[in-house]
Amino acid sequence: MGWVRGLWGDRVWAWVVRVWWAALPFTAGPVLADGLHETAAAWRSTASVGLWVLWGVVLVGSLLVHPATLVIVRLAIPAAVVALVWAGRQGADWGEVALVAAVTAAVAAVALSAPVGHVFVNGISYGDEVRLLLRPPALLLAGPVPVAAAITVGGTVSGPLLLAAEHWAAGVAVAVAGGALAVVGARSLHSLTRRWLVFVPAGVVLHDHLAVQDPVLLRRRAVAGFGPAQKGSEALDLTQGAAGLILELTMNQPITLSPPTKRKSSNQEVQAGAVFIAPSRPGRTITLARQRQLA
Repeated sequence: MGWVRGLWGDRVWAWVVRVWWAALPFTAGPVLADGLHETAAAWRSTASVGLWVLWGVVLVGSLLVHPATLVIVRLAIPAAVVALVWAGRQGADWGEVALVAAVTAAVAAVALSAPVGHVFVNGISYGDEVRLLLRPPALLLAGPVPVAAAITVGGTVSGPLLLAAEHWAAGVAVAVAGGALAVVGARSLHSLTRRWLVFVPAGVVLHDHLAVQDPVLLRRRAVAGFGPAQKGSEALDLTQGAAGLILELTMNQPITLSPPTKRKSSNQEVQAGAVFIAPSRPGRTITLARQRQLA
């Protein structure tokens, strides 16, 4: 089937990420070792142990495809680029640093791509179902998402490094506060990897906590059309302000949706005969809809 061939192509990109990460001790290792050479012994030992632990965790995580491990991979590889730039700050061969950092940055871009995301979120798919990530709101990508990523990584590593530098009071405070902030940041990033459009044998499911309170199943016979959004359409916008190509899903008759609300007692519902959605792979989405006779 076409989607199987597409998934195999996606897995090739996922293996690019895995292979480069597995090779980092041989490519980035010498650069990082040079950067740590002039630091204090305790700080150097702590950083070295931490780097090896991080490398092992991410390597295992990259092999265990799951939305949670997708977050780990997408945090670790950009962080490796930052670490390489830091390591090359003093007396480094900047040609070597730039080459390794540039390749790692390219692999980070691959890790952040839709095909790699597709592989990881489908690690928890059941049977003949396919999950497609929904694009995050543009406003989140412009600020909160990078900030959450920085807080998660920084909160994890700052405390132990300060303690290794014998800044005891600051180290304890940062370890406690940073650890708590890292948990919050990781959970918020993980929540974005659990926003899906899921093709199932019965039809298609909208699983998006930002748009609806509970997952909504649209059975095959209820779907009238599936394609690019039409100009002037009065469809209900469920994209949350995502950028890029928007798709319009139309129904044979209006359906009832319950938007998320902060007040649990509220039972606000809306009727919609069509909705706008923003899957990360609109072309693949339309292809799957046609193959499953949903368009």
